[in-house]
Amino acid sequence: MRHLAPLLLALGVASPALAQEEAPPSPEAAAQAEVARGPQPFGANLFSGNYAAERENGLNPDYRILPGDRVMVNAWGAVTINDVFAVDTQGNIFLPGIGPIQLEGVASDQLTPTVEAAIRRVYRGTFGVYTNLLNASPVAVFVTGGVERPGRYAGIPSDSVLFFLAQAGGVDPGAGSFRDITVMRQGQPLAEIDLYDFLLRGTLPTPQLTDGDTILVGRRGPTVEVRGGGRGPVLVELAGETATGAQVLEVVARAARANEVTLRGVREGQPVVRTLEAATLASAPLRDGDVITFREEGRAEHIVVRLEGEFDGPAELAVRRGTRLQDLLNWVPVDPELAHMEAVHLQRERVARQQRQTIQDSLDRLERSAMLALSDTTGEAQIRVREAELVQAFVQRARNVQPLGRVVTSTAGTQLNVLLRDGDTIIIPPRTNVVRVGGEVQVAQAVMYRPDLTVREYVQMAGGYTNRAETDAVIVLRPNAEVFLAPDDTPIRPGDEILVPPRIDRKVFQNAVDLSQIIYQIAVAASVLLRI
Repeated sequence: MRHLAPLLLALGVASPALAQEEAPPSPEAAAQAEVARGPQPFGANLFSGNYAAERENGLNPDYRILPGDRVMVNAWGAVTINDVFAVDTQGNIFLPGIGPIQLEGVASDQLTPTVEAAIRRVYRGTFGVYTNLLNASPVAVFVTGGVERPGRYAGIPSDSVLFFLAQAGGVDPGAGSFRDITVMRQGQPLAEIDLYDFLLRGTLPTPQLTDGDTILVGRRGPTVEVRGGGRGPVLVELAGETATGAQVLEVVARAARANEVTLRGVREGQPVVRTLEAATLASAPLRDGDVITFREEGRAEHIVVRLEGEFDGPAELAVRRGTRLQDLLNWVPVDPELAHMEAVHLQRERVARQQRQTIQDSLDRLERSAMLALSDTTGEAQIRVREAELVQAFVQRARNVQPLGRVVTSTAGTQLNVLLRDGDTIIIPPRTNVVRVGGEVQVAQAVMYRPDLTVREYVQMAGGYTNRAETDAVIVLRPNAEVFLAPDDTPIRPGDEILVPPRIDRKVFQNAVDLSQIIYQIAVAASVLLRI
């Protein structure tokens, strides 16, 4: 009976599909999931905050006293009072010797002056007054319309509309409006709220709510989708059936480098595509369902390149597009005694991305073949399980390697006048008489260069090969970024680096060839040797 190694993995992985389900999503997978979910309305993350958990610790100064509130009154001097009074159904508190005091509708910051004025009508002597509104009467407010969980929610009158909306799960991003929210009392509008004002300017009406009020979230109005400009797609809700691009620019400012806009939509039943200058978008009429894409068109007249290594002057230069390496180097001040001009080379971001993608593809193939390795016996299956575990650990380390994107720009000792690209890094190595020896040697070290020594002799100076060394495929890295496999008798130059890779036992690993290939790819791309 044949055995499938992943069935026996200690990680409990039954198949590659199951492994993908159990593993946390990669950044790429998360981005794909975000795309699949579709563009979200502007402000969709508003209710991911803590509105519902954070209650008011006290009452705002504008709070208006209601029947049922409890007020502590302290008076001393000509009159002595020290008690707590409840506001009755007629809106009064009754102070002994003073009589009723009308407090309903009084702002909380006017409570003390109001009580003091009522006492002064009876007592003419000197006295002091201190009041404190102990608690507000709880209210229950209906939240309905375009929210996730319509219902009746409890709070206090000074709680904001956001507090009650958050309790109802927030505005439904698929159906609710962020711009049409009405607070109603006894069937009549009390306040109109546009959450875009809060999101953009921090302003929010704060009506004092009473028991039985209703917060109604209207249906989502006309929307346009905005793309590009260095951001993900976002839906912008328009105020009114017709609007202009000025509303969009108020919400989502175009990126500084975006100079053109593509407007897609439907007009009179026919699809329409228009290309506008970004500066004219503000006056362009918009309709429900339009798609606006900001684009950066044209090419900059200059590109930016960096310098690293042994040179004088600034490390970042803006040069004309079309500038070539040798032409630029003629203007870079260097000390020829210190700078190794024959070893100048480039690091290019695009090459680094391609190298990384190549390594990732190789790792994916290696991981799949290790997981799906078949065995004829139980004993062999156990061996394959151990092999798969080792391969997994190797793959995890290898995925973190960052290629350098090095580009060799010289041949036969002659520097080529290659065309520079935006973002290139020009490496001007320092001159050195050191030769580094690493990898599968007894003592990795840097030794002084001697012109009469070969690869074998430099390795002997590092203690010789380990018993795991691949002696027939030693890697030599030149200062000018050249990489090649060197026999033992290869002469070495100043600044060279000798890397001895590990030997992959073909009797232990079914995928020995793939492992060896990946190890060499990583060594070439990142000057790093990984062991398994």
